Amino acid sequence: MNFKTFTSQSGWFNLSLPADWSEYDDDEEGTYAFFNSKSWTGNFRITPIRWEQVADSNEDKAAKFVAKRITETEGATKIMLGDFECVYYKREMKQDNDSLVIYYWITGKKQNLFICSFTINKEQESTKQNEDELRIVEKIIKSIKIN
Repeated sequence: MNFKTFTSQSGWFNLSLPADWSEYDDDEEGTYAFFNSKSWTGNFRITPIRWEQVADSNEDKAAKFVAKRITETEGATKIMLGDFECVYYKREMKQDNDSLVIYYWITGKKQNLFICSFTINKEQESTKQNEDELRIVEKIIKSIKIN
């Protein structure tokens, strides 16, 4: 599979995306959204947060956020994606008569936090295609580089 580099508008992070994925505007400020433009398999979103005002520059606010989310979110587990410790969980919801499953990965380092999600139609949940897409999404998250 071929990948391309995506760099955030401000240039403070980048990641690798499959070459056949495209960005789209999802109207949520500060969120980058992508999908497979050849065959829709779900929507991947990443919302980056950077804490600018930190009293102690060695404080790992992202690690504290992840640890808190693990203890406060029902069904959440801690996983490692490359160098990133993540909280991972999923939720089901209804939207406009559609049943959806949203997978979440929240990760980061120091003052940089990344809230990532992948949304699919519920009927895709137990398919091989979805398993493959989740592996691709995790590969994207592993590729995040803070500049």
